[in-house]
Amino acid sequence: MVTHDTDTNRKLIRGAGTDLSGVRARFGGIDTPAALAGMFTALGVLVFLGALIVAGAGGLEYQLNVIDIEGNAQEVAFAGAAIAIFVVFASFIVGGWAAGRMARYDGGWNGLAAATWMLFLVAVFAVLGVYAGAEYNAFQQAGLPDWFSQLRGDDVTVGAVLAGVVAIIAMFGGAYIGGRLGEAYHAKVDAAVADAQPIVEVQR
Repeated sequence: MVTHDTDTNRKLIRGAGTDLSGVRARFGGIDTPAALAGMFTALGVLVFLGALIVAGAGGLEYQLNVIDIEGNAQEVAFAGAAIAIFVVFASFIVGGWAAGRMARYDGGWNGLAAATWMLFLVAVFAVLGVYAGAEYNAFQQAGLPDWFSQLRGDDVTVGAVLAGVVAIIAMFGGAYIGGRLGEAYHAKVDAAVADAQPIVEVQR
């Protein structure tokens, strides 16, 4: 006989730890392709939002970096830096969400992995800018976050360092939140699948 015990089915899916432990062990953890895709998604959103602000904000000083392309320190504008930090946060919510959706499980961790890849690339290009020439720092040339380059020079201020640190924290926070949101979608799908699947009982 076939019965449709939806409450039991829901518990099997939503009871997370025990019933899905085998699936999570097999498919969970850090998914590198998903994390990289999340990072590139966040970069695309960051470029797009930054371009919209620069094009439509008039006199608003959108300040993603404190050190300009020539290596000169600029005065930190609080409003411009705050908007830039918010843009980084929002961009990595989207990037973390993309990573979480692709990875399916452990969305928060995969969102953090996307942010870690971003930080790694910022560091790599900052090193290239120091040892190979500023023209090789693609992040600086493109107006993307260049936080490590903000630490060089004698005229770097506390405000510049603080803005960079807060932006990095915002990036990781947004990526984690986005990753959890992406994973939550799959939890709903799993619950819907459980509702649609009957429990088969064999009568002897």
